[in-house]
Amino acid sequence: MLAASPPASAATDTTPPSTPLYGYAQGFQCLMLIVGVPKVTDNVTPQDQIVYRVLDNGVDIGALSDRGYDGMWAVLHLLQPGPNTVEVQAVDLAGNRSTSRAAPVTGYYTPGCTPGHL
Repeated sequence: MLAASPPASAATDTTPPSTPLYGYAQGFQCLMLIVGVPKVTDNVTPQDQIVYRVLDNGVDIGALSDRGYDGMWAVLHLLQPGPNTVEVQAVDLAGNRSTSRAAPVTGYYTPGCTPGHL
């Protein structure tokens, strides 16, 4: 009995999605970050199945969600107060990651706030 092989397009896809362009990236009190990008395209993965990972100084801090008309965005939390470099990478079903553009964002810590709680 022969084992089923994966679809050829998924097994051979080595092309990453296009690079996300920033629509918005801003730091707020309590290290809150609001970030959004327009959807990108990929040569194989349907646009609605591309995942958008957010990096703060190279560390993955979460993913963007599809907000319909408003595009891909999320409220996340920066890892440290002060200067941060935020990037968004698009990831297709084959695991290929796009390049990203860095956006400088300032993390603001307000005494008495608990980062991670809105």
